[in-house]
Amino acid sequence: MDALLRRTLKHATPTHLLRIGFKSAGLFCACTLIWEHLITIQLSEGPSMYPTFSPRGDYLMISRVHKHGRGIKVGDVVRFYHPTFLGVNGAKRVVGLPGDFVCRDLAFSRDVGREGEMIQVPEGHVYLAGDNLPWSRDSRNYGPIPMGLINGKIIARVWPPSKMEWVENTMQPANLSE
Repeated sequence: MDALLRRTLKHATPTHLLRIGFKSAGLFCACTLIWEHLITIQLSEGPSMYPTFSPRGDYLMISRVHKHGRGIKVGDVVRFYHPTFLGVNGAKRVVGLPGDFVCRDLAFSRDVGREGEMIQVPEGHVYLAGDNLPWSRDSRNYGPIPMGLINGKIIARVWPPSKMEWVENTMQPANLSE
């Protein structure tokens, strides 16, 4: 391999090397563009989204097209910049969009018997909750988060291979006509 590389470089002209450099730079830029603006993969750990994701860790595919909450619906699982832990991403399910009314349960409440309060999600915000409520720090703790903190929508689990699947929106609209 080393000899082949030396022979190639020995016979390469500056123009040939420049072309290789431009193609490599173009490939690098294309990969960076895809990674930052279309699709990215990230490890998710922790018990807050169990049973949807394993507490021991799953690699998730994130659609960056949904940045800032673009095209998000109630029931989607989003990745967001955590509002209280600097530099940390979180993953939670959207349970309320701007204008929706949600019941803000009292997370970790010492006041047994106290009921939650009904709140309206402010414009430009979403209300998030983990699938494993007793083990989730979510909007019950820090309130609705600005949609600007959403940096993607989780669309698939890609690792481990035995659990590879699309992430489904499991929430269905209520049928109030019955």
